[in-house]
Amino acid sequence: MSVLHGGCGMDDSRHEPRARNRDVGLTRLRRATRVTVFGATALAGAFAGLAASSNPGHKAGAAAATTTQAQTRTQAKTQAQTQQQVPTPAPTTTAAPPVAVTGTS
Repeated sequence: MSVLHGGCGMDDSRHEPRARNRDVGLTRLRRATRVTVFGATALAGAFAGLAASSNPGHKAGAAAATTTQAQTRTQAKTQAQTQQQVPTPAPTTTAAPPVAVTGTS
């Protein structure tokens, strides 16, 4: 079976084994890529599980109690600050010219 490619005189029967070998190689590469991705995902999951089990973290009840205590402290500080505020004096007028301030740092 001899088929000419675009009139350039190349014989297709000579390239069939090379194309078949290429296709087999690409199939192997795709399979290897899938296996590698699956393996990497499985290892990442295993390491995540190992890390989660080795560091138990905090209990939910303790976190809620800590949050409540922090809110109570914040509310007490806010109330103390509002009680300690001194009223500001009213602005007064002077005969001196106004002072311009630029570029404070």
